[in-house]
Amino acid sequence: MTGKGRVIRDDVPPGDPGTVVVTGATRGIGRAVAELYAERGHRVLSVDLTMPPVLRGQPRVRADVSTAAGRERILRAARPLGTIGVLVNNAAYQGAHGSVLEVSERGWMRALGVNLTAPLLLTRTLFDLMGPGSAVVNVASVQGLFAEQNNAAYNASKGGLVNLTRSMALDLAPRGVRVNAVAPGAIATEGVLQAIATSPDPGQTRRDYEDLHALRRLGEPREVAQVIYFLGGPEASFLTGAILPVDGGMTASFMMAGRPV
Repeated sequence: MTGKGRVIRDDVPPGDPGTVVVTGATRGIGRAVAELYAERGHRVLSVDLTMPPVLRGQPRVRADVSTAAGRERILRAARPLGTIGVLVNNAAYQGAHGSVLEVSERGWMRALGVNLTAPLLLTRTLFDLMGPGSAVVNVASVQGLFAEQNNAAYNASKGGLVNLTRSMALDLAPRGVRVNAVAPGAIATEGVLQAIATSPDPGQTRRDYEDLHALRRLGEPREVAQVIYFLGGPEASFLTGAILPVDGGMTASFMMAGRPV
């Protein structure tokens, strides 16, 4: 089957996971996703700015998803692995703090380049390796659904990713590829735990983070990974264009939704 000169891969039956590509796989949610897929017997290509950890002999590649050279490096690493069944666009940049009056142009462009433009362009780069039944899962954020004060670049990039996910779902559905996103709340990643540990009152800071959620605790990277695994699999075969908050009930409450993360 063809479309605009592209041959859709049909050598793997719909629902076969094929190879799983995970960006931002060195730590946090990305590492949890890569580990979960590897544990369950899938082929996993881990991607990160630093060389990802070895996972049961699985392939890995060091690449910057925001650059054309980095995306080409990922394509070269993925091509020998056959059909891509799942692409998890997880790599993110959170360093551009500041209000709309303060955020630097460089920080703004870096945030949009990694968090918004890279998922679009990497999906396009790898698309010829996908087939009917393949899935893309974008890792957005609750900050793509509600804004946090003094974090304009991250808010905008993740908000853009939310609607990009819907556009991708509509545009790729005729090609047999589903696209969904998760929107995590405060997750106990290395970055969040470091922010808590280096705060003036770590105990109170942790309680403040926990109180953002109806479940009154931080989420675990593995809990987000489990939802991503579901979205990438055949059990979610009729699900596309969805944004799933994995946030312990943070966005369920009007009073909690506007509080800073």
